[in-house]
Amino acid sequence: MKRSIQFLALTVALTSVGSVAGAQSCSIASTNATVNCTVATTLSTTMSSLMNLTLNGTDVTLVGPTAVTDFSPAGLFSAITTGPTFQVKSNRSYRVQVSSNAATFGHTPAAGATAYAKPVADVQHSMNGTSFTALSNIPTDIATGSATAVSAVSSVTYRTAYDITRDQPGSYTLGVTFTLVAP
Repeated sequence: MKRSIQFLALTVALTSVGSVAGAQSCSIASTNATVNCTVATTLSTTMSSLMNLTLNGTDVTLVGPTAVTDFSPAGLFSAITTGPTFQVKSNRSYRVQVSSNAATFGHTPAAGATAYAKPVADVQHSMNGTSFTALSNIPTDIATGSATAVSAVSSVTYRTAYDITRDQPGSYTLGVTFTLVAP
């Protein structure tokens, strides 16, 4: 017990010496009219990664065929849909990614129709409206940037493919995730 108390007293003494060693002081003892006493200080801070993604238009209804005549002689149809827009605020370089939450759409078939697992690749995305990439459940970079108070508004466009022999009547839903990533 005596050794524990001695060790504790030594620990307290060493801790106190460490605290005093970090202190600085300045003293003046002079009869001069002008005197200076300077003590240097150090400031420090920690800056976190500060990033924000604002997405507008999160519920998108894809344009689809409305008549049999919309389909080509091969039974195919595709349509362009304006998707969401987004902006980024970030104090560092960033990437924006898009991915589907599943490999296929969820399908609630109309009465008498057969359920169909519409592939997510039937939807393509584009940032310029001309060059399209198939949507996937693996995140894909769609925008990159450096630190910015606010980025330009970026617009996503979707192109959806339909096949009259496969796409069954009913409602289709698919979750799509936009992710802001620090490289």
